[in-house]
Amino acid sequence: MQSELIMPSGIETSELAVGGPEGSGSQPLQLVTLENSRGTRVTLCDLGASLYAIHTKDRYGHSDNILLTYADPQHWLDNEYYLGVTAGRVANRIGGASFQLGDKVYQLPANDGANHLHGGPQGLHTKRWQIVQSESSARFQSVTFRCVSEDGDAGYPGNLDIELTYCLDEDDALTLEYRAVTDADTPVALTNHCYWNLAGRDGILEHELEIYADQLLRLNEQLIPTGELLKVADTPVDFRKRKQIGRDIEWWPGGYDNFWVVDETADKALKPIASLVHPASGRSVKIVSSEAGVQFYSGNFLDGSRNRDGGSPMNQYAGLCLETHGFPDAPNHSNFPSVILKEGEQYRQTTVYQFSAE
Repeated sequence: MQSELIMPSGIETSELAVGGPEGSGSQPLQLVTLENSRGTRVTLCDLGASLYAIHTKDRYGHSDNILLTYADPQHWLDNEYYLGVTAGRVANRIGGASFQLGDKVYQLPANDGANHLHGGPQGLHTKRWQIVQSESSARFQSVTFRCVSEDGDAGYPGNLDIELTYCLDEDDALTLEYRAVTDADTPVALTNHCYWNLAGRDGILEHELEIYADQLLRLNEQLIPTGELLKVADTPVDFRKRKQIGRDIEWWPGGYDNFWVVDETADKALKPIASLVHPASGRSVKIVSSEAGVQFYSGNFLDGSRNRDGGSPMNQYAGLCLETHGFPDAPNHSNFPSVILKEGEQYRQTTVYQFSAE
């Protein structure tokens, strides 16, 4: 941690040794663990201000890591799956790796075919974030990370100053509070890209999911929104009532990787987004967010080339993502709610993960 920052009693810190090219990722990963009296432990990492691991108890009192975590620390340096990271400046995809703002067209690095994904190959997920504040009380523990993305970083305009606070409370809620300011208009849509597996092992097809959305975005063959919204009723992407993820996945080519629209107006009020349950263990996580919707990604591109912390390979469907953020590719669709942060304004986003076991 920063030498001048003294962590409060009760917040655990550690280092994780990693190698890397000289002058790059050779410094150790800095880990911080928040813990409450229920035994829930949330481990965070300075690289990408990441959710490194979350340990919660099942209905029998057994604790497991309910996130996918690399077994080999070295894999955090080339985190090809984006495990646990803060994704941005703009999460998800920007079609054609470009957008127009005013009279100027901005070119971004293409790292997903011809498109721009999760802020590009040197996005926020690759940066070492500073820990600038921490608190510990009888009611909660929290840590705040800060990152400055300079003007021109990955092709985006403006200097963007971002803070992200993680807060774990005694009611087993983990709250993520994002704040950002810029000195020039720029698109901003941040999210966390953790992979959930509430069983702590095996895959996610037996998990049950509910998404509080009547619509999702139509995509083209490159997974870029066409601008149309589709009704989910009576289709394989209808999760309005809780259902097993594996029930209809074979009818949705390639697996789920779509944006469900919870609030078409993108009102920033907190709203229920989704609920994920693993019936065998009793674990559940309910997601509440200020964001317009959620990208549900069923781990389609996990290929077994990396092992998780228990030693098993991360095969297809080993974990799933529920990424809360603004409409993907919004800068290229005038009918989508804007994700442009204007100079002098403040970007704010709140997402809450409520854990339980029944």
